[in-house]
Amino acid sequence: MINRIFILLVMVGMAWSQTGFDILSTPTDARDASLGLTLNPTIKPTRNITHPESSVTLSVWNWVADIQGAYMGIALSNAHLNFQAMNSGELELRNDIPTEEPLSTFEYNLFNAGGGYARDMGLFILGVGGELVYERSLNASATSLSLNLAATYPIGDHLLLSSGLRHFGISGKLDEESTSLPSELWLEVDADLNQLSIMAEVNNGSIPAALGLSYSLLDKFELMGGIQIEPAEPDLRIHPSAGFTADWSSFTLGYSIYQLNHTLGARHFISLFWNY
Repeated sequence: MINRIFILLVMVGMAWSQTGFDILSTPTDARDASLGLTLNPTIKPTRNITHPESSVTLSVWNWVADIQGAYMGIALSNAHLNFQAMNSGELELRNDIPTEEPLSTFEYNLFNAGGGYARDMGLFILGVGGELVYERSLNASATSLSLNLAATYPIGDHLLLSSGLRHFGISGKLDEESTSLPSELWLEVDADLNQLSIMAEVNNGSIPAALGLSYSLLDKFELMGGIQIEPAEPDLRIHPSAGFTADWSSFTLGYSIYQLNHTLGARHFISLFWNY
């Protein structure tokens, strides 16, 4: 009992430390985006065991101003591989007075490849993940190494408590300034109640609190929704997300809208999961 209390206190303490700014903490597929949580096993590697899959995931998403991304994930037993790309296109910076030429132009590309691995240690589950990140603007480029650690402690048959550190590591320089990875400490609670699943996360990042719900219908159709809380002035902003997945043969199709009321518009995710 003393060991269990100690593990619980360590996880809570980890989740309330300090953080950096957001670069990589965008959802990767329709399930991530619908729930408003980052569920990728590379970011939370213990999910390789707590939510095992044998699948290949292909996902694309689109945002405002020609900003889009693509993702591929491969689940292999208690290991996971992922590849991701994001492209902003060429954006123009202008002032309030119309001019023929923009004040400046900006283009941003990001590519990353990574993997995650988890082991069941009996009392709890440990996981580690890593990503090699390459980012490029119009005039400069940088390479970074992002690492992720996680621990999960099962509380009964239907409740999981997880915590970890994601996106810490080293980075090069981009446009003459040192870039920083969005290091975050997080704490998550998962409750699986037959057809209903509830997930809640707190962290010290740009979205410090999020809640996600999913409900399965006839084992073929799943409805999902979530909210994310973002600190802002003068009040907090609450962003809703929603989506679904539908099973057909050995495939699953997913669609979601992430942060419907975002100032710059919502992100749309379309994902295809091949369950082999």
